[in-house]
Amino acid sequence: MAKGPSDVVYIVASDAVLEKVQTAIDTTFSFGIRTPEFQHYYMTSWHPLDQLKEFLYYPHTIVVVDMNVNDTARRLIKGLLSEERLESIKQDTVALFALPNTWQDVQTLIIAAGYDMDKLSDFIMERQAWIYSKIDQKYIERQSRFLFGRYEQKDLSRKLGNKYGWTMRMPSDYQIIREYPNQNFVWLGRALPYRWISISWAKGIKTEWLTANGLFQKREAIGSLYGQIKTEKRFLGHKFVELGGWNALRMWGLWYHEEEARGGPFVTYSFYDKYSDKTYVIDMLVYSPGEKTVNYTRQMEIIARTFRTVDKEN
Repeated sequence: MAKGPSDVVYIVASDAVLEKVQTAIDTTFSFGIRTPEFQHYYMTSWHPLDQLKEFLYYPHTIVVVDMNVNDTARRLIKGLLSEERLESIKQDTVALFALPNTWQDVQTLIIAAGYDMDKLSDFIMERQAWIYSKIDQKYIERQSRFLFGRYEQKDLSRKLGNKYGWTMRMPSDYQIIREYPNQNFVWLGRALPYRWISISWAKGIKTEWLTANGLFQKREAIGSLYGQIKTEKRFLGHKFVELGGWNALRMWGLWYHEEEARGGPFVTYSFYDKYSDKTYVIDMLVYSPGEKTVNYTRQMEIIARTFRTVDKEN
């Protein structure tokens, strides 16, 4: 796989180009979460053209090219892009191309090229969601390979499926912490840093779990099972998203311990599965003081996206 960190986007451009497009690209990657301090999902790192060859082999690289200048960036893309694509830049004066796995496996190289840098900056602003998605797809692919490599715990996944009628892929070192079958609650996790995932479920449609206030109350109940874990009412976010084919309510924010000086980010999903006629809640939290917690949170969401009910699998 490509070398280097998965949460850094390297941008290579001349000083003149940087001045025109930096704001457009930096704001593309301005998203993140409170942990409680704000942490970006991706950091941007800008580099001059004389370092171009070094950063072509990193997981996420954007090369910004002024087609009016005969420099290393322009010469690079003339060797990478077809005549048809080069002609499209002339016709439209600006263009964006995503070139996956160009030199390394699990790598995204994005070319932003144009004859008018002000117009290119505007075009990047218009296509921010597209740029972000191309980077994020490779991030998820790269992290999935890391999580579910040769030491994936397939026996644990099968055990959960046989016992509870649902399953998910389990990386190494995760284990069942506690099971409360009478309360339809299974708590899994690992330590150093602490990462917990719990699954709760109920028969039928629990409409209250599919609302912002109802999911907050459900998470308070889950916190009691964890042991004195509370949900901070400030900074809560809610959004309906796609999760493994389900329309799920995603809630995110901060958790804290009632007595000890501990806390961090959490993410919770709730959704109804018509095949099993059950409503599920997947809750995840991280405790990793002094570290970049956002990467652990995102890894746990990748695990959550592998959740399947046995009925749905059949």
